[in-house]
Amino acid sequence: MKKNLFLFCFAAFIIISKNSSAQVPLRGYLSIGASAYLGDLVQGAPVLKQSSPAVTAGLSADMTQRFRVRANFSLLGAKGDDKLNKSVTYSARNLNFKTNIQEFALLGEYDMVNEKNHAIIPYVFFGPGVYHFNPTTIDRHGVEVNLHDYGTEGQYLGIPAYADRQYHLTQFNLQLGGGARYKLSEAVTLGVELSFRKLFTDYLDDVSTGYPSQSEFLAAGQVEASELSFRSDEIGHENTDVKNYPRGNPNRKDMYYTFQLHGTIRINNSYFNQ
Repeated sequence: MKKNLFLFCFAAFIIISKNSSAQVPLRGYLSIGASAYLGDLVQGAPVLKQSSPAVTAGLSADMTQRFRVRANFSLLGAKGDDKLNKSVTYSARNLNFKTNIQEFALLGEYDMVNEKNHAIIPYVFFGPGVYHFNPTTIDRHGVEVNLHDYGTEGQYLGIPAYADRQYHLTQFNLQLGGGARYKLSEAVTLGVELSFRKLFTDYLDDVSTGYPSQSEFLAAGQVEASELSFRSDEIGHENTDVKNYPRGNPNRKDMYYTFQLHGTIRINNSYFNQ
């Protein structure tokens, strides 16, 4: 995965610095706002429910009047807690997580109108990204722990039926979003953006499939994994009750999204040779 990350960043550098005959304006940008996640621990269709701060900085290069390539680096978060779910089925599960996310993305951005003729420019963007996450929780002893280290769905039991539940903490995603910016001047714009990330894992929240049996954990000496997997007893429910329901839904992948204020500035009328 680290090799793939290096190759992805190297490819992004080649695209941005490719030589040609034309000169292309360079723009720097900064986005500030909120991020949130949709997954097993957030039920319904919330908008920025259980949100976290999100900051993005980057550089873009105009390929044509309406199309540009941009490279983003983002720091954001995701979190979810069953205590905030209204359904007893989920609140009794009593799971929670939070994670910081570091993300690099290479995006193509297309203006829906020509900015020379409009003060407000709507646009869309799409492209691949690579991100690192590490879901944590506070255990029943009040200690923050990295959930990936324990294998709460049986990842480290050595049982073939659970082998496909292992997951990597650095993965690829796809971003799709849109926004609108207002031209304050020829060099400066200010606007808003909404961006969704399609993930290829269901373990952003460390929850995906079903409960292993507690006896399997205990036989392997994984006492804390058992405690982190079954948490309903912390709020007075029997674990046998919640085991009648899935721990998670493997048919619906997790995702996260951001809503941010987005400002751009021409960098000292700089250009790079396309």
